[in-house]
Parts: sequence; C-alpha cells; structure tokens
Amino acid sequence: MSVTLDIVEIGARGDGVADADGRRYFVPFTLPGETVEAEPGHKRGEGIAAELIEVLAPSRHREAPPCAHFTVCGGCALQHWRRDVYTAWKVGLIARALQQRGVAAPLFEPPLLGAPAERRRVDFVLRRQGRRVLAGFHERAAQRIVDVGTCVIARPALNALLEPLRAVLVEVLPEGAAADAVANETDSGLDVLIRPHKRLDLSLERRQALVNLADRADLARLSWGDRTTAEPLVTRRTPLLAFDSVTLEPPPGAFLQASKRGEQAMRAAVAAWTGDAPRLADLFAGIGSLSLGRAGRLTLYESDKPAVAAVDAAARKLGGNRVSAERRDLFRNPLTAKELDAFEAVLLDPPRAGALAQTLELARSKVPRVVYASCDPGSFSRDARALQDGGYRLEKLLPVDQFLWSAHVELIALFARAPLRSAKTANRQ
Repeated sequence: MSVTLDIVEIGARGDGVADADGRRYFVPFTLPGETVEAEPGHKRGEGIAAELIEVLAPSRHREAPPCAHFTVCGGCALQHWRRDVYTAWKVGLIARALQQRGVAAPLFEPPLLGAPAERRRVDFVLRRQGRRVLAGFHERAAQRIVDVGTCVIARPALNALLEPLRAVLVEVLPEGAAADAVANETDSGLDVLIRPHKRLDLSLERRQALVNLADRADLARLSWGDRTTAEPLVTRRTPLLAFDSVTLEPPPGAFLQASKRGEQAMRAAVAAWTGDAPRLADLFAGIGSLSLGRAGRLTLYESDKPAVAAVDAAARKLGGNRVSAERRDLFRNPLTAKELDAFEAVLLDPPRAGALAQTLELARSKVPRVVYASCDPGSFSRDARALQDGGYRLEKLLPVDQFLWSAHVELIALFARAPLRSAKTANRQ
C-alpha cells in the first residue's frame, strides 16, 4: 500500500528522507519540501526504503535531469536538483561531519564545482546477450546493465568508446559472460583494461579481435586481466600522465583523480600549503598524482605494487634521487611518529575508510604541516579529531565535487601545529 510523505531533507546517500507514523522513509529522486506518493519496500538501516510513485507537490528547486537514463542508471542520484542548492548540500555534509566530531573548522574555500563531460575515468560494465553486447552501468540497486547511449558526465572520448566495445566484444565474450572496461583518458590517449568477471583464456581469434578494437577506437593501450596481472595486448602509443616536470606511464587500470580540473585544483592546494618544505612524505600516494613534480625531496608510500613500479620508473627518468617510492601497507604498518619527524610536511590521500592508525601516529609527531585529501567526510572528520587532539589546527578546507550529481563529495584540507611555547616562555607566565 502506498503512502503520502513530506520530504524534509536529503540523506547521506542522496535519497529524500521523510518521517511518518513513527517511521523513517528513504525515497530516491525526491527533494526537500516535496510531497510525494511512495511504495514502502525493504528495511534499510533505521528506516524503510521506498519507491517513488509520483511527486504530488514539486520543489521549486526541481529541474529537468539532463540524462535520459536518470532514475534507472545507478551512477547519478541528484540530477534533478538545482545546482546551487545541491552544491550547498554537499558542502553541508562536510560541515555537519566536522561539527559532530567537535572539530573546529575555518571558513571553507569556495568549492570546486563539478561540470558535465569532464569525468576522465569510467568503469563500463559489459555483458554478451545473444548477438549483442550491453555496455554501460549497473541499474540502481541491481545487477542489470543499463545500455548507455551517452553518459553526460564522461569525457567525449570515453563515450566514443561505447560503440567499438559493443561491436568487437561480441567476438570475445561467450554468451552470458561479463567484463568491465576500465577506461582512463591519459594525456596521450585512452588506456583501457578489459577485466573479465570470470577467467577467460584468449584464443588467437579473440586476441585479433582485441587488436581490432584498439585500432578502431584509436586506443593508446589495451590490456586484459586483473590490475595486478594485466597483460598489455596492444600499445599503439605509450599512455602518459604529465605532472609538471615529471612524466609517468600509469599501470593498466590505474586510479586517477576523476577529473583533470579536480586534480589540478588539489595539486595547487598541495603546492601552496606545503610551500617550500624541503622534505615531503606522500602517504597512500597511488601514482603520485598530487605530489609528483614539486620541488624538494619527495618520498611516496603506497601498497599497490604496479603503482609503486610506475613511480619508480618515473623517478629514474627524472634522476637526481629527488623522488623515491616505498611499497608499504599503511593500514597495517603506518609510519611511526619518529619516522614522520624526518619530514617538514606530509600529504595523505587515503581511500574511503580514512587513515586512523596513520593519523594517530601523525598526532604524536612533530610534523609542522599535514595536507589531507579525502573522499569521505565521515572518516575525514574522525581523523581530523585525532589530529586536533594531537595539537593540530584545521586551517584550510577546499570542497571538491569531482563526482557530479552523486552523493559523494571530496575535499582537501590543511592542518598545522600550534606554535609550541618554549619552557622559558612558559615559566614566565
């Protein structure tokens, strides 16, 4: 039986939230201030997930979504929300998370706003059905695939890859088989990794079909397999990423910042906030996209073997022993406070879980400046509280919206130690 609900806010997943008859409901594709009719479904956390039937009284902030696949594709949740209100909500997610942890925060920097057609990394899902291949994304909360015509957030070169994938993968994937196409737009062209969901040996005919895909789609490189064991099948041009004075060849399927503009904004923040620190440690460094190319000595720590190898190769080309990379699992083996004291500045860019163990060591260290890039306000605020308890101040924070129309928001922040009073000064007081 359907219910009539008044939406009061947008929850952390991007769904509208309503309270009725002592129950909390989560209704996707709704907005605060709207009255809607919805069909209650399964229990979700402390509430009930509901399916939107009709918007009875729309918000004045509702807009027509730009994508024909919106509400079906699981990629975007908030295309129907006016951009200025949507942006304020994302910034508010960060502010509320910090407030809940009791972290003293400055006025935020003006947020970097996402834009359509600038996402340069996409994971397409592929599945063979008869004599055709579906190529796109999973449906919302389902394993079915939305066969996408154009993704409005992706770069044009990535959208142009969809038809060649459909045309060629029908010769590669058996009936019912599925794979991911991890596509990165590098400075020298598309770098694509085809990752089959189940083991699939490549016959000579399949290999030739994939060579044809690389030619037809003008790929820089095409690889096959998992990230850790990827086999480059075709390299027509070396895929390259330029970081100021450093040029790096990423491993197949490498993690890149979602947009070039977002990466540049965060690199600028790192450069400005670490200044001329002679020694910088980049923790959870990935391929060093936020630190490579800066002046001074740089040490990168990362657990991913292909990423470390790529940074090593770039460092050798650079010469001068200014850049070094160490493979290290910072979750299990964080740098100790004593090790950290060798650096004038530290950069952290951990995954969504944050970096609590490493942050606790930082809180015990004497490092003057810490720059923290985060993709989750909750784990960031937890770690920020640990730094604050250890004597750091949160001095600057820049919200970054690289995941347009999703419920995800990123940020980069500067922490600095309060000036330490000398024993002589303290004794005078």
